[in-house]
Amino acid sequence: MNRRWLMAAAGAAALGGLSAHAAAQDAVRLREELLKLETQSWQDTKDRNVAGLQPYLADEAFLIFYDGSRLDKEGFLKAVARDFTIQSFAIAPEGTTVVRVTEDVAMLLYRVTYTSASGNAKPETATVASSNTYVRRGGRWVSMLYQETRIK
Repeated sequence: MNRRWLMAAAGAAALGGLSAHAAAQDAVRLREELLKLETQSWQDTKDRNVAGLQPYLADEAFLIFYDGSRLDKEGFLKAVARDFTIQSFAIAPEGTTVVRVTEDVAMLLYRVTYTSASGNAKPETATVASSNTYVRRGGRWVSMLYQETRIK
């Protein structure tokens, strides 16, 4: 083989390694960014901060909870303002993953334990596997589809 070809191949391999490293760093940054948004949404729900949740949720957002209840954005915001309460929550950082679907669509997968109640119901604690599909609009990520499945 000629020497130039070997040097070109070595350079291409090095660039490939660099782009793989850059992609890994981007994935970590995206995970941190989405986890920060997710944590803030839980805190806003706990604080009953409807104004904070308003821009976080896409207009056509849909939420599916472990008990089978399903709410659109308007229904969720009304529930938070009216009688849905989060008393505590803890997101498990281990195992939190992001699946990048496209440049502007990503899913955050994680586990969370929370205590909640609606109306006069007794508070209940649940650990759930959650997935939240985010879309990027106008340069910022918004929640489009939240779904959870009870683990315990």
